Amino acid sequence: MFEQSYLNKSFTVADPNARIRQAANLMAFDMMGGSFRTIPKGTLVGIDDVRIVPSGANKASLFGRAVSANGLLLGWTSTTNLEGKFVNETLNRLKPALGSGQFGPHAAWSESKYLGQIDLIEIVDARLEIERLSADTVKPYLDMVNLAKSDEIVVAINSGFRSYPEQKYLYDGYKRKIPGFNKAAPPGTSKHQNGIAFDINVAGGDGNDVYDWLKRHAPALGFVRTVNGEPWHWEFDPPRATAAMLRGSYKIPTVTD
Repeated sequence: MFEQSYLNKSFTVADPNARIRQAANLMAFDMMGGSFRTIPKGTLVGIDDVRIVPSGANKASLFGRAVSANGLLLGWTSTTNLEGKFVNETLNRLKPALGSGQFGPHAAWSESKYLGQIDLIEIVDARLEIERLSADTVKPYLDMVNLAKSDEIVVAINSGFRSYPEQKYLYDGYKRKIPGFNKAAPPGTSKHQNGIAFDINVAGGDGNDVYDWLKRHAPALGFVRTVNGEPWHWEFDPPRATAAMLRGSYKIPTVTD
């Protein structure tokens, strides 16, 4: 079970102005005596509940209910006030609805073939947006995150699992050359649709601390680079990752840049 990773963890309040929100309206601040209620910077807290509040197209604000070390309820606050900002914390497990179809939000595809329905886990990405990962690949990804953290490297994703309509939207934008749309595979063929692909925040490739760390360590953890010109695109594919290591590499043979 890898959902709700924040439970039983401690977080440090990093913002000197960590305001408490109203429980009934998280977009409003809680007041006392005409002043904002806040949690002092440096306070060690637990988070016992999380709420996601939509804030626009594909955007959301994330709030956690903070509890002090001695169990005192402090109140709701933005997770951006916490050290680490909740990046890589997992939230809810999403299960396919009964009768979900092959073009639905949980439909997995590979090489234009429908594979079936999969459970998804919500996770906070590098941009503080909510992504989804296949439940089968959450553990290897978090194992990599934790190993990198021990080396003071923050591995975080920009994109994880994509549904058929999401991939079609990206592909259509790419084919129509709409500004802001990057190269995308046709729907049904992207490895993001079968849950093994991760777009990792590497800010350009060689020379980036995260990318250089991945080159050294990711293949031993089952991850390998698979797409030309996309240093951010890694896949959890242990057989190909092992083959890459045996060649002294971190990518498949067809990746040359």
